[in-house]
Amino acid sequence: MPLYPERVAEQLEANKTEIHRFSYDDTRVVEVYRDRFRDAVAESQAEVRDMVGDDQDSYPGAVPTREWDAVSGPTVPFDASVSWDNHEAVNEFAADILAGVSTVAADGSEIGPTREFTVPLGLVQTAWCRNGHSPSRDYEEDVSMRLLVPDDLTEDRDDGRRYVDGQAPAHERYREEARTIIDCIERFADVTPPPVVLYDGPLVPSFANTFAPDIRDEYYREPMSMVLAASQHHGVPIVGYTAGSGSTNLAKLLRRRYPDALGDRPFVADSRILDPFIHHWGDRSQLFSNRQDGAVDALTTQYRGEAYDFWDDVLFAYLNIPGGDALDRVELPGWVLRDDWAEYVFDVVRAEAGVGRGHPEILQQADANAVLDTGAKNRFLALVQEFADEHGLPIEWDAKALSKERRRR
Repeated sequence: MPLYPERVAEQLEANKTEIHRFSYDDTRVVEVYRDRFRDAVAESQAEVRDMVGDDQDSYPGAVPTREWDAVSGPTVPFDASVSWDNHEAVNEFAADILAGVSTVAADGSEIGPTREFTVPLGLVQTAWCRNGHSPSRDYEEDVSMRLLVPDDLTEDRDDGRRYVDGQAPAHERYREEARTIIDCIERFADVTPPPVVLYDGPLVPSFANTFAPDIRDEYYREPMSMVLAASQHHGVPIVGYTAGSGSTNLAKLLRRRYPDALGDRPFVADSRILDPFIHHWGDRSQLFSNRQDGAVDALTTQYRGEAYDFWDDVLFAYLNIPGGDALDRVELPGWVLRDDWAEYVFDVVRAEAGVGRGHPEILQQADANAVLDTGAKNRFLALVQEFADEHGLPIEWDAKALSKERRRR
């Protein structure tokens, strides 16, 4: 059945009030947050941390780092861009920063579980690439894939039957991406200057909180803990990059600090609070420690005989890279700030995002190498069918799925 545009338009018009209410914060509420933010930065780091709580049992959303006392105001300006008036200036800056610096990225994609066959199958593909930014075209890339068989895609239920888990490929993909990033960190650990590894997403997998405990621990928290541990062990910065973030860590911090003014007001996105304080290309907020929820506490692991615990050691900041309406969120492990690599990393991220016209170029390349589109899925289905026919396996088209395919042709 085709889509009826006029009916969709009618439904959008009928629900515009609800859509508007969800999409736009009350500007008066935003201003209250901004005013309280101005009040907060006039206090010391110790005062703010004492007022909001910074122990492991406290989740104030965010707590200030040493930058709070070292920086005048809530942002770290990027003065170099103030005089820029065209993108050529961005390109010149990027070329200068990236010369001889390796940037690395990894990404993944998945297919399945297949509904077209009577046997569920899937595929996870991960890609990585490294650009050494040298005149000799020092560039490397590779792709790996893993077939997901019925044991990977099904689970036992209390009634004794096995059911297909539609989310299983996404879980497997996340874990495979983490493994690929760790492999890259170990592979390029001896490169000088330290390579910067970019990951398309947050370093704290709070989004996995809704999954069953065994899923979120095995597929999300433990793999990301290993990524952070590998980064710290080898001294290779890992960057979690989220374009147009709607996170509310700072809003939670301000609500905790000023309960009388903000305690009963709705949350607003951090980028809305920061907007009037960030003016130029490349400006960023201060770095904060992420204390959003218990997902941070779970970032603990063993790596090469050493114990690592990141409950207060994943940092975030917001970066102004025009190309979207909201600020981008950059997450870093705490050692990057402690060892004075933060500005190096931010310059590399700025340069990559400048080359990519708003999103890091190396991330775009990894995504392009990893993506499995509709054509890839069709080729995968054909290969499975050929394999089944060749080996006489009882992998057959599901009657309902086959009927749908025929009707849509």
